[in-house]
Amino acid sequence: MKLLVIDSDRDLVEMLTSWLKTLGYEVYRAYNAERARTEWLEQQPDLVILDTALKDVDMLGLCRELRTKHDALVLVVTDGKDVQDEVRCLESGADDYLRKPFFPSQLLARIRAVSRRARSSLERRPSSIVTVGPIHVDSLHNEVTIHGKTARLTPTESKLLHLLAISANDVCTANQIVTHVWGYDGEGDAGLIKAHIRHLRQKIEPDPSNPYYILTVPGVGYTMIRRNEDQETKEHPRPLRAISV
Repeated sequence: MKLLVIDSDRDLVEMLTSWLKTLGYEVYRAYNAERARTEWLEQQPDLVILDTALKDVDMLGLCRELRTKHDALVLVVTDGKDVQDEVRCLESGADDYLRKPFFPSQLLARIRAVSRRARSSLERRPSSIVTVGPIHVDSLHNEVTIHGKTARLTPTESKLLHLLAISANDVCTANQIVTHVWGYDGEGDAGLIKAHIRHLRQKIEPDPSNPYYILTVPGVGYTMIRRNEDQETKEHPRPLRAISV
């Protein structure tokens, strides 16, 4: 597995690079935005571990830009203490979030969980495209198409939407979501799941604040409702909002 570590803390980067290499990972590093861009595009990593606090650059914006050229899983590691910082990162497309300081074993567990989830998800699904009413989820290419409009998905969003789609009209609990999307058992992180659900709604819902397709089942989880053409015409007489790619 190919990793790219991006952080302005050179000592931390060197330590992580040496340690991860001893575990068999192919590791590249960058200390600034310019080098991060070069390494991302030239090495095409499977997973990027980055700190958003690089000087004078919007790393989340750069991350979104680079993902359009080479998609990769993204694990944010930061010393941000505000919960809203975590929400902002996840809503911007990060697949997971880890606060500094952390133990090496914590980072390794996250790396393994993210890579295991990506690998097992590809192996499990009989088809990369699942259709639920007007929604077409292409989890191989990380895209969703609704009423002819296509939007890009992050790998985590793709796995989550794929799960909801294959379970249409059934409720997916937080634990089921965590197991399918993040690849480990245990109680689901409600805030983490909620952030990704919010981001998905922004991409497929005609009105994200009044969900029509992805509904919350209080105290249980989430469900995707299968809407047929007659329902769409009756309940949404006007065309749905266009989705930007």
